[in-house]
Amino acid sequence: MKIYVSYKQSWVPEKELEKSLTFLREEIEKLWNKTFIYFLDADSEKPATELVEIFKSEIEKSDLFFCFINHKKPSEWQLMELAMAYAMNKKIILYVNDEVKDSYFLTYWVASHTFYFKNFKKDLKKILG
Repeated sequence: MKIYVSYKQSWVPEKELEKSLTFLREEIEKLWNKTFIYFLDADSEKPATELVEIFKSEIEKSDLFFCFINHKKPSEWQLMELAMAYAMNKKIILYVNDEVKDSYFLTYWVASHTFYFKNFKKDLKKILG
């Protein structure tokens, strides 16, 4: 099974993002074969038009779309990825920081499952456990 992981990159310190995404990958890959996490797997210097094609291709190849939401300000890229996954009829899991769930304008009905977390690592282990 391949999991596409969507996340917000803008306004997030690179070290914090890398640490969170690496942990997320390790936990998911304990259960499933492979993840695609753009920040860890691809060249971030590509032009936007190429990025869209990469995202589309990787979402098409994935069995599940895992959307990690940890910040109040929505990401246009993340919403675009979510829309692609929804249009492709992918199973969608939203993993949402409890502190931002009310401020985020995301429509939660698109998800197969939505999980809220207070402690990123501890709660992720619980839902995957």
